[in-house]
Amino acid sequence: MANFEDFTQAVEDAVKELAKQTLTGLKDEALNDAKAFLDTAADDLQRWTKLLAQGDLSQDDFAWLVKGRKDVAELHALKEAGLALVKLDEFRTALIGLVVDTAFDIFL
Repeated sequence: MANFEDFTQAVEDAVKELAKQTLTGLKDEALNDAKAFLDTAADDLQRWTKLLAQGDLSQDDFAWLVKGRKDVAELHALKEAGLALVKLDEFRTALIGLVVDTAFDIFL
């Protein structure tokens, strides 16, 4: 059975690829911001992924809960690098989508 560390590593790997494709030259900043989000939301994500794996939380409910944490993804490193607000929001949305999709892949 997969564990939370497998999940966070898979998200980080996916963020590296996403940043390489969409944020030219800002891969490190994107990864730092993704790790900060995972750290900030870790308690909730651990609880929710456990419930998801046990079948006690539906995919829709899990996705809704994670999307509710979108504002926690503050993306300080990317802001400091001067990324436009539109690009920040696009990356934030993509990050949340990666978290949800990766959880489904790992825990279901």
